[in-house]
Amino acid sequence: MELIDTHVHLLHPKQFTYAWCAANPPMQRRFCIEDYREALGRVRSQVQVQALIFVEADVPTAEQTDQTTWSAQLANRDRGEPPLLAIVTGAAPERPDFPAQLDRLAGEARVRGLRRVLFTQPDSVLQSPVLGESLRLLAARELTFDLCVRPRQLPLVTALVTQCPQTQFVLDHAGAPDVTGGEFQAWREGITQLAARANVVCKFSGLGSLANPKLPLSPQVRPYFAHCLECFHPERMLWGSDWPMSPNLQAWFEATTELLGELSDHEQAAIGTDNARRIYRLN
Repeated sequence: MELIDTHVHLLHPKQFTYAWCAANPPMQRRFCIEDYREALGRVRSQVQVQALIFVEADVPTAEQTDQTTWSAQLANRDRGEPPLLAIVTGAAPERPDFPAQLDRLAGEARVRGLRRVLFTQPDSVLQSPVLGESLRLLAARELTFDLCVRPRQLPLVTALVTQCPQTQFVLDHAGAPDVTGGEFQAWREGITQLAARANVVCKFSGLGSLANPKLPLSPQVRPYFAHCLECFHPERMLWGSDWPMSPNLQAWFEATTELLGELSDHEQAAIGTDNARRIYRLN
């Protein structure tokens, strides 16, 4: 089974500010691409990661352009395995000056998408006409937009993506369901509505950090995977790790092997690699 890891964070606290790490002690250190590869090398699995995509880690708006330049330079000079192929960089599309920011960010060839952590923002941001206007600009640049939201925001997200039918959206972490708490129904309804919009794909990633670490992971995430598969179908699902936020790669690979292993070879390839290559233009 081959995979493209579409969700890897790299943290360099001497260069960038990660305010959210203040409440998360395990994240208060450097996590570089070599650390990811070492963690990957310790995984006992027949699964092979072909490539990875760097996803921004919620740096302040003032640092987003510098983060883009830094990560693009890293990708350009990187010769490691698996290779770093593309970047989903941070942006502030809710700001009126976003078009100028977009010009700067889109100037880097390695940038294939943008992301804004929206679950930390008030609902008024998701409902802002400025946000919709900004995200409609991405289609002409062939840039995606990763949606980092929580289940209660899914109805607002559905309204947002409906306003931007030409823009490709990627739902991070399957909408971040409360796996530990078992709150399923509201998330299920929100996913069903959102998946009806053809311009949204679902990234099945990060659920390892949302589950109970004391229990086997596969049974916990299976109902969420099954519903995403039913709604998005294999043609609109991607795979990712969310390392280092989800640090237990062994458990996530075991769950991945079990869940994807029940699908056909064609379906496995779609979720594992093919959709990532298409959505993030990796070819």
